[in-house]
Amino acid sequence: MSVIQVNAQKLMGLDRRMWPIIMMIGLFGWIVMKDIRMPSEILGVFAAMGLLGLFMTSVGSPELGLYVLIAYLPFSRELVGDFGTDAYAFNLTNILTLWVFGAYVLNRSGKGKGLFQGSPLSNVILLFCALGGASLIRAGFEHGSWYIWEFVTPLKRWLTPIFFFYLALWIVEDRRVLKSAAVLIMITVGIVALMAIRDYMNAGTGSLEKTRVGAIADQPNMLAAFFVYYMFLFLGFFLTLKKSSLKTWFFLVPFLMSFRGIMVTFSRGGYLGFAAGGLGACWHKSKILFIIACAALAFAIANPWVLPKGVQYRMGMTVKSHAALGEGVVAESLDESAGNRIRIWRGAIAMVKDYPWWGVGYGAFPGYIGSYTAGEFPQVDAHNSYLLIAAEMGIPTLIVFVLVIGVGWYQARWLYIRTKDVTLRAIALGMLAGIEGLLVVNMFGSRMDDQAVSSYFWILLGLVMRGVLIEREELRQAVKVV
Repeated sequence: MSVIQVNAQKLMGLDRRMWPIIMMIGLFGWIVMKDIRMPSEILGVFAAMGLLGLFMTSVGSPELGLYVLIAYLPFSRELVGDFGTDAYAFNLTNILTLWVFGAYVLNRSGKGKGLFQGSPLSNVILLFCALGGASLIRAGFEHGSWYIWEFVTPLKRWLTPIFFFYLALWIVEDRRVLKSAAVLIMITVGIVALMAIRDYMNAGTGSLEKTRVGAIADQPNMLAAFFVYYMFLFLGFFLTLKKSSLKTWFFLVPFLMSFRGIMVTFSRGGYLGFAAGGLGACWHKSKILFIIACAALAFAIANPWVLPKGVQYRMGMTVKSHAALGEGVVAESLDESAGNRIRIWRGAIAMVKDYPWWGVGYGAFPGYIGSYTAGEFPQVDAHNSYLLIAAEMGIPTLIVFVLVIGVGWYQARWLYIRTKDVTLRAIALGMLAGIEGLLVVNMFGSRMDDQAVSSYFWILLGLVMRGVLIEREELRQAVKVV
């Protein structure tokens, strides 16, 4: 074990067994970067051997399965793992998820312990999932059975990352596993940032669309959302740990790499989400720091020359006609991409007014939006998660979704304020900033329905809730002793 690994273990009390998982993350990243394709027969043999070994070890230690799942999820779009069968629901994500859950069930049953532990967030998330399923079933009565068969698989893909919240909450039982899981997420985010930077360097010159990097998400705006959600974990450690230690400053390296990752996506929503998350992190850490950050942002807006060239270029192309903007014609004053979003949002709002309670049905928005935009935008996404949820599943479901985010934010805030564990405090701060960035990013796109992008959010939410439960149990024990 290297000196760096030993120091990290002493600093945060990490699980020694996570180091082979780090090698696995590097291997996944290398395979994706090199675009290596193995024969399905060989891949199947290695996968079967690996899954068998994982299952045998995970029965005794379910957290090992969670570590492997964390290592794989961001690469799941590129490394599907269907082994060339194209069989329904037969892919590595589903296999791993069932494998890990099965090992956990056997472990708990063998110890005579209950399988499921609740949390203040568990039932709220369950209600959100139930409303999503009800939306599909209700719309099935209106559209016919073909609709249910067509959209039940997309709904399952949408719900799978949410299940990871429960998996993380149930499997993680102590601080060591919690911290190790969070660190594995951070390491993966750093590797994905390196991959994005490399892709941009190899892209060469050309039009904006050709130079924008999608990497693991295959879509630039999605990749930008990925960084906004998770990059503030690095900033959380930097702001929380003592600045006198050289190790603290090393956290700025992957943070800046992730910011560079956002830059190479040329995503305006990503820029705004980064600003929101950064301001949020400063606010939670220190009100003085927040004021300084606001002043710096205001100066940058007033003097765009201080911003990176890519950010200047991308933000500068947003407004194409200041005259039209002055006359209040917003959509016509913006560039084509931003202007079209405004027009689609107007159609989505009209759709919500017509179907306020249950919406038009999960996945049905693209089929309806054409009639609300005079046929101008048939078969398009809402480009706004909140409008999409309200239009497809109804306003009550949107309220529950916002409640999920709000309760998650509140619990992360509670953990950040109450815990004396420096590492947990840093994780909670990073999660708080990530949630605040998430709220902004999803105003400009539907960024919660991609497994490679959103899975870590739900896992981190589960880790935060486990941290809250650990802290509250220790507080109860302390009160009993007194």
